[in-house]
Amino acid sequence: MNRPRTGIQLLAGAIALTSLTAACGLKPDATATLKTGAGAAAAAASNGLAPGAPGSTSTAPGAPGVTGNAPGGTVAGGPSGSVPGGTVAGGSNNGGTTNGGTVAPASGGACGVPHNGTTTGITASTLNIGLHAPLTGTGTPFPNSSFQAGAQTFWNQPGHTVCGRKVHVEFRDDTYTPSGATSVCNDMAGKDFMVVGGGGTDQIQACATAPKIQQLGVPYLSPGVTDNGLTGLSNYFALSLSYAQQGSLVLRNAKQQGIANPSPSQVDSDNISGQKAVWAVVTANTKNFEGARNGIEQALTAAHIPYKDYKVDQNGDYKSAATQFGSQLAINGFKTIFVDAAPGYFVFMSGGYYGASSVNTANWVGPGVTYTEVTVAQYICTGSKNQISGHAWFLSPAPGLDHASAAFKNAYSNKYDDIEWALWGLSETLWNLLNKANANLTRQNFIASTEHTALPAGSVYPPLDYAHHGGHFGGTGAWVQRVNCGETEPNQNQNGGWDTVGNTYLRQF
Repeated sequence: MNRPRTGIQLLAGAIALTSLTAACGLKPDATATLKTGAGAAAAAASNGLAPGAPGSTSTAPGAPGVTGNAPGGTVAGGPSGSVPGGTVAGGSNNGGTTNGGTVAPASGGACGVPHNGTTTGITASTLNIGLHAPLTGTGTPFPNSSFQAGAQTFWNQPGHTVCGRKVHVEFRDDTYTPSGATSVCNDMAGKDFMVVGGGGTDQIQACATAPKIQQLGVPYLSPGVTDNGLTGLSNYFALSLSYAQQGSLVLRNAKQQGIANPSPSQVDSDNISGQKAVWAVVTANTKNFEGARNGIEQALTAAHIPYKDYKVDQNGDYKSAATQFGSQLAINGFKTIFVDAAPGYFVFMSGGYYGASSVNTANWVGPGVTYTEVTVAQYICTGSKNQISGHAWFLSPAPGLDHASAAFKNAYSNKYDDIEWALWGLSETLWNLLNKANANLTRQNFIASTEHTALPAGSVYPPLDYAHHGGHFGGTGAWVQRVNCGETEPNQNQNGGWDTVGNTYLRQF
């Protein structure tokens, strides 16, 4: 049952109540859940093992409705390459503009019998997908019930099949740790057709490089985060722009909002000798965040904007360190701050900034998919006493809930949140990619097909184009969302949310 959820219910953890949260009466356990990790995005849960026979076979029977016994048969009731009834009503995104149209599945070849390849997770009537994301563990930034509600919802809608096969989702909790992700992904590799990473930069990187995922050639897909160790993997696909690719778009948005050239700080810049930095670039001090740091710093250098680089540690209880660091940024006079670190680090850092600054005019910017969840908005609004409202701008593969489609709202009976909206877009993208490969749905053919695929915009995500961008990083643009501390998102009873900036996404390609 869906019930209104507060920030208390959305997050669970284990550290003591702090002055940051005391003002709003949040319980002691509410803060810890934002403590470690980053890259929150879409993920899902339908508890228990997905139906369908696990294991691998050399061929699989044709899906129901396939005419003929040989590859190349067609789905009854529709033209070659189409799924009966396979449309999503309402909310298509055409060229970056939400126009309320209809999104049909991407057409592939005629539905055929899978052959000459690995068909693990495929039966005559089912297709199994594995998803991993944090459901438990210190650092979880998600509403747990959203996983349970959102994993299967898109696939349960009429027509959302793949050549007649019902798609089942197996969710595994990766405990918000790389070791947890490696463990669950190695297990899913032996029984699910593909594996999808839903959230957590370090966890996505660990799963993509997990031994069995690589040994078995399992297609592994995730929203774009780090590119550390992923650029050479033949079976990995980023479903949106990576951190590194988003640097120029973060700067472009800053220019559009008039915040790209604030007054100088009191700190010498790293890139322009003899000038004071006007941007602070704050990233987690790990290899998995180098791409985010390099992407924005290259864009700033090209634009002759001076910056200061800060690499922050996120080990252990970093509340005090993050708060003090935020205070120092304020004292040093930084007015535009790029950040890509743990959600909790951002919460404490921004709270420290507004606690120390007498002129609270900072603008916070960064890539997606880390911060644009309702719980993050609720916490940063609390910590800043609403002074951050309208001054935090982050990219995302999806627009905000103010652009949610009618089909999505109807599927959730008008009780939904931004995690479920992001899950809808992620699932729609997977559906389109699967339908592109439906002539021979093996793992090997899915990989080969995706490498040469270009998809138009869906009802949520911008277009994907692997065919012209090297075959594995297909993102072409990102939406901008801005925090609003004066609104309450649907199915919530605590202020804090994200508004879409405009009706178009920023185009990278």
